[in-house]
Amino acid sequence: MALLLGIESSSEYCTVLLCENGEVISVVQHTEAFSHAAVLTRMIESCLEKVSLNIKDLEGIFISMGPGSYTSLRVGVSTAKGIAFAQNIPIMAIPTLKILALSALKYNQINDALYVGMTDARRMEVYIGLYNQEGNEIGANHALILNADSFNAYNDQVLVFAGDGMSKAKSMYEEKKNLVWTSTSMDWSVFAKLGDEKYRKGDFSDLVHGEPIYLKPPNITTAKINH
Repeated sequence: MALLLGIESSSEYCTVLLCENGEVISVVQHTEAFSHAAVLTRMIESCLEKVSLNIKDLEGIFISMGPGSYTSLRVGVSTAKGIAFAQNIPIMAIPTLKILALSALKYNQINDALYVGMTDARRMEVYIGLYNQEGNEIGANHALILNADSFNAYNDQVLVFAGDGMSKAKSMYEEKKNLVWTSTSMDWSVFAKLGDEKYRKGDFSDLVHGEPIYLKPPNITTAKINH
């Protein structure tokens, strides 16, 4: 048996789940925006309590590593590291865009298509990650400023999108029939399967030096001072 804890904290909302041998057995979601630091530890406790388990039963932790909200990601990673150190268990890091792309693949299977996780990166910029039907990354995840030519290199390829970045992109490319815009959100069974696969392969992250995938520096503003 492989009992693993999953943490998704890359966006304004956070979710924790438990999976056993790759199957989701408990999920707790919180819908108050950007309250991760206040609620995440209690969410983990609740997720375990729902199935009469405790933190000592865990054999590993898998975490959505971004890109996403800088502060939210740091809360998730710090929490995961604290548990992993205390329980002497490994962490498995999974790119957020891969979870989205493979969630789109699960519900929208199209021959020879590529699957694109796309999340908002402020203004007219998005984070994107392209994956084939075997789940392999096609080029590195990156930030992209959207313009009329952004996807011209794929005019002969079907691209299937998932993620909140679609809201700003979809209207720009309505005439491109090879771009498929889905309503697919992150699928927890896909997330669990990816975490379980990494655990079984021994593909663990460095507990000391492992960092979220940011792709961009944090958006830090300073208060205006009136003289």
